[in-house]
Order: sequence, then C-alpha cells, then structure tokens
Amino acid sequence: GHYNVTGFNQVASWESGFPYCVDFSAGKPRYNPGETGANDLLLNREADALMVVASDPGAHFPQKAVEYMAEIPVIAVEPHRTPTTELADIIIPPAIVGLEAEGTAYRMEGVPIRMRKVVETDLLPDKEIVEKILEKVREVKASK
Repeated sequence: GHYNVTGFNQVASWESGFPYCVDFSAGKPRYNPGETGANDLLLNREADALMVVASDPGAHFPQKAVEYMAEIPVIAVEPHRTPTTELADIIIPPAIVGLEAEGTAYRMEGVPIRMRKVVETDLLPDKEIVEKILEKVREVKASK
C-alpha cells in the first residue's frame, strides 16, 4: 500500500532538500519532476530494474508504466499481496512497523508518531532490508 508516504517525503526532504523525484546519479541530489520521477523513468523506459518499498505502483501508476514494469526485474518489499507483488520477480516480506517492528510514521499533516513493536517476528524491518541490499550492491561494485 502507501503506508507512510508523508514519512518518505519528510526524510527525502531532510536528506536531499527535495521531497520526491530526486536523482542521485550525478553524486548529488537533483530535483527535476517530469524527468526524474518513478513514473517518468518508467514511461520513458529508462529504468532497467525497479525496487518498490511499501508502495503499490502496480495499482496506481499509468497503464503504460505498469506494462513496462512487467518487462523489467521488480523487487517488492511488501508484507501484503498487491498488484505490484503480482508483477514482482522477488518479494521480500518485511516486519510491519507498529506491529512487528518499532519506527516512526507521519500523519498527513507531518506530525511524527512513534510506533512500538508489540509482537515478535523473524522478519526484518524494511530499513534493515534496504540496508542489507545496499551493502551487497556496494560489495559487488567494489569487486569490479
């Protein structure tokens, strides 16, 4: 689903100065809506793979973008079955924040709410999943 969209926008703004459509390919953040958004990259067939965390572009993006998603490798970090997980080549189920993991969620007006873990799970939170993937990518890039 679209859990904590405001939280993503808050963190992206703190880290880059921009809430979305941030391109880091030049080594620094560049903001160019209409060119560097996920929809733009898919519609222009510029993405060679897609990693989706806690979102469902398969349900909400334009049909042409979704059709292109079906042509490229897709990794979905998602606890529920969604149109995006139906397209995904790899599905990694994360611990759910506020149930199986602690974390912070943001209300739509930007107020942060601390979420507590209330049950145990063997699943990793999405933050740790992304960190492990990034660590492996850096390891592979360093070996080349």
